[in-house]
Amino acid sequence: MSVSIKALSLSLGLAICTSIVAEARQSWPDSPLNTESQIELEKAAKYMKSRPEKATPMILNTLNSANDIPKCLAIAAYTEAYGHPMLEVRRACVTKALSLCQTRDDFLNVAIKARKYECFEVTRQSVNNLITSTKNLEELYDLARKTQEVALNDISHLAMEKAYKEVDSVEDALKFAREAKSMGMEDLCRKTVKDLIDDESNAHELCMLLKSIEPLEIKDLNRYLLKKAIDCGRSTSDFHDVWEASRRHGHTDIFKLAEFRGRRAQIMDKNRAYQADIQRKMGQPQESQGLPTGF
Repeated sequence: MSVSIKALSLSLGLAICTSIVAEARQSWPDSPLNTESQIELEKAAKYMKSRPEKATPMILNTLNSANDIPKCLAIAAYTEAYGHPMLEVRRACVTKALSLCQTRDDFLNVAIKARKYECFEVTRQSVNNLITSTKNLEELYDLARKTQEVALNDISHLAMEKAYKEVDSVEDALKFAREAKSMGMEDLCRKTVKDLIDDESNAHELCMLLKSIEPLEIKDLNRYLLKKAIDCGRSTSDFHDVWEASRRHGHTDIFKLAEFRGRRAQIMDKNRAYQADIQRKMGQPQESQGLPTGF
C-alpha cells in the first residue's frame, strides 16, 4: 500500500514538474501557433541542420494541424534560419497556404512569401489568381499599386497590362496613362499615348488631345502628334490650331509650316468663294432691257 502511495506521489510530482516546466517555457511572441506546435518545432530544430530527414516529418506533422494561412507561414518562417535543407518544407508550407487563400490579400501575402522562399511555381499560381480574379479597372489599379508597394513590380506590370486591355474610351486611356506614369511604367504610358495619337485622324481633335497629354511630359510624342496634325489639316482653322499648338511647344519648323499652309488655305478659300460667286451670278437670268416707248 505504501509503495502504491509512493508511486502515485512520484507520478504526481513528475506531472507537476512537467507542468511547471511547460509554464516556465517562454512562448513565441505574437505567434499564431499554439504551444504544442511550438514545442514540436523546437524538437525538430535539433535535427534541421544535421539530420533534416528526421526533422522533416516532425515539421510536416505540425503543418498538418495548421488550419489557416498565418500558421502555415509561421512554420515556414521558423525554418528560414536552417537554410537550404528545409527548402522543401517551406515549399510544402506555402503550397498549403495557397490552398487556403480566399481573398486578394491572401494571394498577395502568399505570393510575397513564395517568392522569398524561391518557390516559383507557387508564386506563379498566386499571381495568376491575383490577376484573373481582378475584373474592373479600379481593382486592377489598386492591385498594381499594392504589389508595387511590396516590390512585386512584375506583378504590378501584369496588372496594368490587363487593365489596358479593359480600356475602351479616350477618357479611360488618358486615366490609364496617368496611372502608369505615376507608377513609373513609362513603357505603358508611352504606348497608350502613341495609340491615342495613331487612332485620331482629325487635326482639331489631335490638338485637343495634345492639351490632355501635355502633363505627361513626353516631348517626342508631343512633336509626333503635331507632325501628324499638320498632315491631317484640311482647313484654315485646322492649320491655325496646329500653328497655335506648335508655337506653344516651341517647334518653330512646324509653326512656320502651319503658317504657310494656313495662308495657302485662306487663299484657296477666297478663290473658291470667288468662283462660287461667279457661278452664282452666271446662273441668274439677265434682266430684259426692252425698247423705248412713246412712238
